[in-house]
Amino acid sequence: MTALSPGHNPATHAPRPRLVTDPSVRQPGAMHVARRPRGYGRLGLRARATVAAAIGALAATTVLSLLTYGLVRSYLVNQRDQFTTRQAFTNARVVRDVLRTPNPPLGELLSTLRSDAGSFPLLRYGDRWYGTSVGKSEDVLPEPILQAVEQGRSARQRFKLNGSPHQAVAVAMPAALAAYVEVFPMDNLVRTLTVLRNSLLVGTLVATAGGAGLGYWSSRRVLRPVSRVADAAAALAEGGLDTRMNAEQDPDLHRLVQSFNEMADAIQTRIEREARFASDVSHELRTPLTALTAAAEVLDRRRDDLADRSRQALDILISQLRRFNGLVLDLLEMSRMEAGVADLNLEPVRVVDLVGKVTSASGPDGLTAEWKPEADEAMAMIDKRRFERLLSNLFDNATQYGGGPVGVEIEADDSIVQVHVDDAGPGIPLSERQRIFERFARGSNSQYIPGTGLGLALVTEHARLMGGTVSADRSPEGGARFTLALPRLVAA
Repeated sequence: MTALSPGHNPATHAPRPRLVTDPSVRQPGAMHVARRPRGYGRLGLRARATVAAAIGALAATTVLSLLTYGLVRSYLVNQRDQFTTRQAFTNARVVRDVLRTPNPPLGELLSTLRSDAGSFPLLRYGDRWYGTSVGKSEDVLPEPILQAVEQGRSARQRFKLNGSPHQAVAVAMPAALAAYVEVFPMDNLVRTLTVLRNSLLVGTLVATAGGAGLGYWSSRRVLRPVSRVADAAAALAEGGLDTRMNAEQDPDLHRLVQSFNEMADAIQTRIEREARFASDVSHELRTPLTALTAAAEVLDRRRDDLADRSRQALDILISQLRRFNGLVLDLLEMSRMEAGVADLNLEPVRVVDLVGKVTSASGPDGLTAEWKPEADEAMAMIDKRRFERLLSNLFDNATQYGGGPVGVEIEADDSIVQVHVDDAGPGIPLSERQRIFERFARGSNSQYIPGTGLGLALVTEHARLMGGTVSADRSPEGGARFTLALPRLVAA
């Protein structure tokens, strides 16, 4: 057995929990902290579902559009190639038959050939080229076609003529010592492919937008039960212990709802049990506390008969009994609030009058309430008894920890009325301005000052019952400023 030295506190010397950010690693004694989402993970579930649906629709329609465009383009180009080749060979046979006759009329021959709109023929017979259109000579032909003609081969070549796409088909006729070339325009094919491409592009954009809309709609529909769970959890966190969710028809959602309701039941049972325990303990303590207080008062009336050390012990006993009595009363009051049986008598009150009355009765001598002109006629629904207890607690807190209250100021706007209580202390560190309103929480500068740590917690509960809030800040003079904010009563 290891002996503990005096002043040793096992809780303060226990090993500190390790932080583990990887959720897949579970280590004993480790405190798991979720990693902060980055990039895509920062989006909400609905936004992520919408983006995923849009990306999926974009990917699917893009692949489909590319396949469609590729297949259709290949088909149209093949059809055009077959047509131009068939047309060129047909005309070449007509030219070959004419060239086999004596003295063939070459000029008339080329002009009588059946040809596509915009196309034109060229004929090389012997060493000369013949054509039907002015400016349409062998100079417009691409080099591969000219080489094929020189070599006596048939060929087909696409090229640009005056910026427009064309196709040249050369048919070799070695028996007639000639070569027939026909040039076909490709404008119609290019326009058809352009219209197809633009249509597929527009269809892709429309499908992407439709996918995003479908993803948003479906995610909204799917996440609607999750939103109801979030609302119920928020209501539960705000103190609505009787908050429950209605049953869902969907089996997966029914499991979620059932788990939430079971959790809410467990929380309500535990909180009510703890509240009853605190109330019962506080109530049971009042009887022996009353007896001890009566005995101490009897001794105090005979303190002159006691020795000096006995009188000192009696003073300590009386002071601790008073502190204990205040603690028990505070616990009883808080347990009644938590049990929902606290009396609440709200009535319209002129805030300036009530604050001035409580300040004169509970505040130190010389302390007066000040207010700004807009707060002069401000009204609020207030429980006078609770308001007096609340403001008295703020004065006691300022006296005990902040060198005493030095100012009470009232402000108001169209929606709220604020009551500021300033003290002469060093102020409250920013890190403790929320924590000091918790039960049994005390500031770092007040650990040696007697107190129960319930005064500001009761202030918060009183303010909550009246629909208000209490906050701590720094006063203009440098001390602490406690602000009570209550909803302003607007005249009908």
